[in-house]
Amino acid sequence: MKIYNIHNTHEFFERLSACEGKVELIDEKGTRFELLHGKHSSDIIPLFAVYGNIRQIELTFEKAEDCSKIFSYLINKRKASA
Repeated sequence: MKIYNIHNTHEFFERLSACEGKVELIDEKGTRFELLHGKHSSDIIPLFAVYGNIRQIELTFEKAEDCSKIFSYLINKRKASA
């Protein structure tokens, strides 16, 4: 899933940390970095320090439910700010 224009990174990473399966970040070269290993992993905690905007990020989700939750969050967030 490619995501564009994340304005509240702190809230976004809080949502990601609630994912139950593995979440990976894919960089522009196609290299995968594991952000989460599973249910409520603390591996993403250092990313909570990231405040500001993210222009583009690509993520993969082990569990389809996690992808659906993040997608719903993003859709609802965009509707609320419109």
